[in-house]
Amino acid sequence: MSARPNKYPGSRTIESLTSRYWLNSIANFVVQKARPGRKIFIIGPNRCCTATLHAFFERQGLKSFHWKKGDLNLALEIENRKNSPDDLRDFLSNWTVYSDFIYLGEDRVIENNRLFRTYADLFPEAYFILNDRDVDRWVESRLRHRDGQFLARYLAATGLTEQSAVARWRTEFIEHRDAVLSYFHGHPRFLHFYTDKADRKLFLQPGDLVPLIDMLSPDYRLSPGAWTKRHTKRRPDE
Repeated sequence: MSARPNKYPGSRTIESLTSRYWLNSIANFVVQKARPGRKIFIIGPNRCCTATLHAFFERQGLKSFHWKKGDLNLALEIENRKNSPDDLRDFLSNWTVYSDFIYLGEDRVIENNRLFRTYADLFPEAYFILNDRDVDRWVESRLRHRDGQFLARYLAATGLTEQSAVARWRTEFIEHRDAVLSYFHGHPRFLHFYTDKADRKLFLQPGDLVPLIDMLSPDYRLSPGAWTKRHTKRRPDE
């Protein structure tokens, strides 16, 4: 089975081919053409290192969809197709890596990282990464996100108070983690990837990527040196 032409906004393929990781990019380009079912779903919530993971993969030639591309919001596009497996599979066939499945509208919030069972059914050869962190630090990060604009939009969409929103976030975070760990227990292409260090002043280093690189090594050529900080004015684990 070969990959179909991409009719949606793409990843930075040209930049990856001219970067220091061009050999990785070429190898990964070949794999994505030959084995298009080997998707990588990053199924933790936003503010769990999703932007940095996205950049790590994209820098090495993997087609990656993180949150938005042009006018397309990943979570919303999935939501519009979730009741039609064929349409959803067709849409998700256009990229390899997926992360940050959140949509904040005027009257609704969509967090489609929770559809991990659907993704596993549609792509039985896919890899899954649960990007996880300390729940208190995660809540703090969401409260700070975009200088409080994320919280304001969330409250407007849900009608909740800040206290109620934080309580919901905590409950949903823990329930999602438990559900993922239960569902993927013993799965050979699943990694529970913790993005926090015990010392808040320390950030993930390239060496911390070894378990992730090892899991993906049957298909993808990746180098830990491609791990760099995103959102330099904020913590890189966000």
